[in-house]
Amino acid sequence: MTPTRSQFHSDSPTSVRWFVLGIVSFAAASAYLTRYCISAANTTIQRDLEFSDSQMGELMSVFAVGYLLCQVPGGWLGNRFGTRFAFAFLSVCWSFSNVWSAMASAFQMQWASRFSLGLFQAGLTPISARILKDWIPLQWRGRSSSWITASMSVGGAFTMVLTGWLLGQGYGWRAIFSVYSLVGVAWAVGFYWYFRTFPQDHRSVNQAELTLIRKSDRSADGTTELREYQPIQEDVVTQHETSHHVLMLNMLKCPGMWGLCVQSFFRAAGYVFFVTWFFAFLEYVYDIDKAEAGLLNSLPLIAVVVGSIAGGIIVDWLFQVSGSKWISRSGTAIVSLSVCGFLTMASAWTSSATELSVVIAIGALFSGIGSPAAWTATIDIGGRHTAVVMAVMNMAGCLAGVLLPLLLGNWFEQIRETDGNWNLVIYLHAVFYFSGALSWILVNPLRTIEDGHAV
Repeated sequence: MTPTRSQFHSDSPTSVRWFVLGIVSFAAASAYLTRYCISAANTTIQRDLEFSDSQMGELMSVFAVGYLLCQVPGGWLGNRFGTRFAFAFLSVCWSFSNVWSAMASAFQMQWASRFSLGLFQAGLTPISARILKDWIPLQWRGRSSSWITASMSVGGAFTMVLTGWLLGQGYGWRAIFSVYSLVGVAWAVGFYWYFRTFPQDHRSVNQAELTLIRKSDRSADGTTELREYQPIQEDVVTQHETSHHVLMLNMLKCPGMWGLCVQSFFRAAGYVFFVTWFFAFLEYVYDIDKAEAGLLNSLPLIAVVVGSIAGGIIVDWLFQVSGSKWISRSGTAIVSLSVCGFLTMASAWTSSATELSVVIAIGALFSGIGSPAAWTATIDIGGRHTAVVMAVMNMAGCLAGVLLPLLLGNWFEQIRETDGNWNLVIYLHAVFYFSGALSWILVNPLRTIEDGHAV
């Protein structure tokens, strides 16, 4: 006989929410295997298929085009069909898209495969944010979001190191791409078997854990008392949902929404460099081998992991001691991104590949600290529309992913042909972080996009 929740009599909450966080974090990490293996194999693919720097830039960019276009549809898919089905379905689809990349030789087919990979991975962030909102109590959302964002960089760092090493050992890039794709399929099967869209539908969640999850935001008068919320009774979408045109109008009128989108663009522009052209940058500027380039490329990505985890702790701690969402979210992001900008600029004054990578990695650590602030502020402002609001915010970051690979691909060709100044690439990178810090002045996490009142 299968036990019901009422039979789980215990004063201590079960820990299903942390298993859920773990499998979502693993999805974020494994997705980066298929997303950025092309960056580590950049120069190898160029030699094999006779592509230019500008063509490789276009292939990296077109992934971001698909990723941008389907952010909102990806969030909608999670709302419409439930996060359980949507996440598993998308993981299978993006895995097969990467197999397509492994098989393609013509530029047009590579273009189409990378575009489809972006389309299907677009739902990763908005669906993950919705799962956080449904499964994680408010006081743990900063640390929980930090685990997801850290996992993304773990996946990116692991991809750079492993792919560089495998290429150095003589394995072909097509075989590497195909093996990476198996991970997403295996994850989808395990996720669909274990996960449920809402905690009340998971038979291993006891009443104590369900009560803990259902603790709502701070009361409207700003006191620290937590109150119960009545969950929306829906499997997917209810008739009480705000209409799409009203929701979009509310987002357009919200200064905080604009601030989140602008900071997302500039933070993503800084990060995109590490996962697209930094590997080739190290090869071109310092003439190092692939194994060393992969190792050094992983340093800023690992630093983002450390920063993201630290940022989650900082965001939650500041909220607990100050009672201020602005200090916890906006204050953390302004300081961390400003420090990152200064350290990134200083990395241009180093004299070796290792020194540059270490200094720029320290800066990336501070960039990672700002990431949980962005996630928690988006959940604060988005309310019950978190998946869609997260998708819109992430779209702004995707725009950077579209533009920067194209810009750098063409710029790299020009610098190589004219023996130009590579430090200008680093200085532009620093400007992105300074601009991101300034944009946080607009973000007020106390106001939702739905009705504009303080929460």
